[in-house]
Amino acid sequence: VTPLVDEAGCTVEEAKAWAEKMGAHQRFIDIADLYLQYGEITGIRPDILYAQAAKETGYGKYGGAVQPEQNNWAGIKKYGALGDAPEDHEDFLTPEDGVRGHFNHMSAYIGLEPVGEPHGRYNSVKTISWAGTVKNLEQLGGKWCPDLYYGYSILHDYIEKMITAE
Repeated sequence: VTPLVDEAGCTVEEAKAWAEKMGAHQRFIDIADLYLQYGEITGIRPDILYAQAAKETGYGKYGGAVQPEQNNWAGIKKYGALGDAPEDHEDFLTPEDGVRGHFNHMSAYIGLEPVGEPHGRYNSVKTISWAGTVKNLEQLGGKWCPDLYYGYSILHDYIEKMITAE
């Protein structure tokens, strides 16, 4: 069981080294400090959300529906959106706004207050019966996305490699 609210499992320098080793885009390496900053503000493990951003954006290379200029590090959809086109996903003005949005979105799952003004999807998640009950990474499966093994994938395919990176 991997708690979402906890101390980081690695330093920001280790996270950046891991990202570089994985061939991450420079924009992804550059946001590592922001993940640490918002982790300190919220208490959410920044390494978990940084690893999730790696999974969702292909280490900042994107390549799916979400475009880099959307600054959406977590594939967050707009309130009420059902499709998978770029316009169905949240747009954040800056990379930092996108990181804050990622932490705010996870805050709705965990039951924490948002930092600053939340995006629309935060409010929609708060209306779901299980909102505020997700305390562990492994519980994200079936909630963050339909894949029941989603959280396990973040743990085994990303975090374990980040923490053990040399």
